[in-house]
Amino acid sequence: MKTLIYRFITALVVGAIMMVSCKKNLNSDNSNHQQEQTRPVYSTIDEFKRGIAQVLNFVQSYRITAYLDTLPNGYPDKNGRKVALSQFASSILEKLGGDQHQIESAVYDVFHFDEATFSLISFLYKAYLVGDISAQTLVTIVSQIPLPPIPVANFQPPVEMIALNLGGDCCTENVCDPKIKILVTWTYKPACGNYEKKTSGYAAKNTLTHMSGGKMYRFDAEVTGCPCPGTWTSKVEAPAGASYGTSGSGKTVTVLPVSSGTYTITFTYKVCDKEVSQTFTLTID
Repeated sequence: MKTLIYRFITALVVGAIMMVSCKKNLNSDNSNHQQEQTRPVYSTIDEFKRGIAQVLNFVQSYRITAYLDTLPNGYPDKNGRKVALSQFASSILEKLGGDQHQIESAVYDVFHFDEATFSLISFLYKAYLVGDISAQTLVTIVSQIPLPPIPVANFQPPVEMIALNLGGDCCTENVCDPKIKILVTWTYKPACGNYEKKTSGYAAKNTLTHMSGGKMYRFDAEVTGCPCPGTWTSKVEAPAGASYGTSGSGKTVTVLPVSSGTYTITFTYKVCDKEVSQTFTLTID
């Protein structure tokens, strides 16, 4: 009888130890998993409004024209029908103050992620193609446009780590091993300045080769592996004497390479006592 009681007590103790051990492991796994949780990044409606208002200011300042007709080669017809682009930009701002349906319509008018022409970006691009504005001016204006404020079909947003409610010193109380990924957030191409879906997304080895000149790329850097806040810097290096436009800082950069050669876009992230960098290589034939 004593032997049976002893075995029963031993079994209870072992079982309790296993439960505690499993609970610790589970909590540890959940903690690690929580640190790696990410969410898609969108702008707020107010941020998006402010961005489009900035674009409108540029459009009015440069008196940019919206070209409505197209030549047989796909390029805008400078001698065809035209209106002031400020009219189109103003209507987008007006829609952004409306209901959900109007907001969706305004976002579509800006981007046309279905690759259709006559978006706000397309009209800006056409002004560059006919020589009304330079590549640098085009990129400066387009870089004012924030990420969409709502999920949109055919568009993959960048992601960010979910902020944790951390007490104490984040850097000493958490594992911090930051890693950077670079997203080609969007690409717009000649001849009509349409969105190009096939080039957007994560490129293998952060490299695009045999690209044609005149495409406009937005890059967004993402970081995982560390829940602590850090700071971003970025730089663009172009071939000697190259013609190109670039704008942006921190974790977002827009580039329009015109001349052939290799362009590199490097993002650097500093957090705690770590500094990591990642470079995207873009080669134009």
